[in-house]
Amino acid sequence: MSEAGRVSWPPEAPLWTFDWRLADAPDEEGIVVLGAAYRGHEVFHKASLPSLRVQYSGPCGPYKDPLNYDNSHPTSRCPGSRVCVYSYTAGGLRALSVESYHTIGAYRLTHRWVFWENGVVMPRLYSAGLQCPFDHRHHVYWRLDFDIDGAARDLLLEYNTYTPDEGWGPGWHPFRTETSRVKNAGSRRSWAVLDLDSGRGYHLLPGAADGTADAFSTADLWLLRYRAAEDRYGRQGSAAADGLTAYVSGESTDGQDIVVWYAGHLLHRVSEGGDDWHATGPDLVPFGPWS
Repeated sequence: MSEAGRVSWPPEAPLWTFDWRLADAPDEEGIVVLGAAYRGHEVFHKASLPSLRVQYSGPCGPYKDPLNYDNSHPTSRCPGSRVCVYSYTAGGLRALSVESYHTIGAYRLTHRWVFWENGVVMPRLYSAGLQCPFDHRHHVYWRLDFDIDGAARDLLLEYNTYTPDEGWGPGWHPFRTETSRVKNAGSRRSWAVLDLDSGRGYHLLPGAADGTADAFSTADLWLLRYRAAEDRYGRQGSAAADGLTAYVSGESTDGQDIVVWYAGHLLHRVSEGGDDWHATGPDLVPFGPWS
């Protein structure tokens, strides 16, 4: 089983257009956003959450939990659908939310994409429930296949406070080959995907609760050149390993069709109990001439 739909929002003067789907096993990538465009300019070819791994401090797991139609449920907001699409206003801005609610064992999980009228995108995973009575971390992997103004001519840049101006502005340094990176809060590290022709792009800003990689999940960001065979609809890696390092093979990403994987590491202390909801996810913020 699956659900799928088309968004053109707001309907009276669309800012965001995209397709979405929530598929069943063997797929396990949550709500997939396809062909997303903002103000008529393409942003994503595909954006998804293909991997959710759980690491316990005690003798449980590790686990790799699928997010798919099979373990999703209707909610009171949208009782007739397993994917809930609704708009709201916050801070004077309009937003569109596309979300699904899942249960896996004792875990309760909400997978949400929020699209704001100013172009900001907020991928989020919310988690509650205790499967085992030990501290644990949910390692959440988003796959962001950026196609800003088309598939070609994109470049990833990284910001650090210590980087001199190399022609991209103070703090910014380009990565021209495939690589993996770890967050560095001390240098305010963040990333940006830039279309070299239009000057449009998106900042990728780590969330306050996104944590940092450890021995269980060895990176926070992977930069890859797009290869269709590497999109495995959630069937890459395992509970013990994310399997992404195998994709980093030194290919050029300089003005290419690139894919960014980003990981949030959501800590849940057993002392907090199973009722409180925790959230992780980055903010994707547009820059350049989108209007």
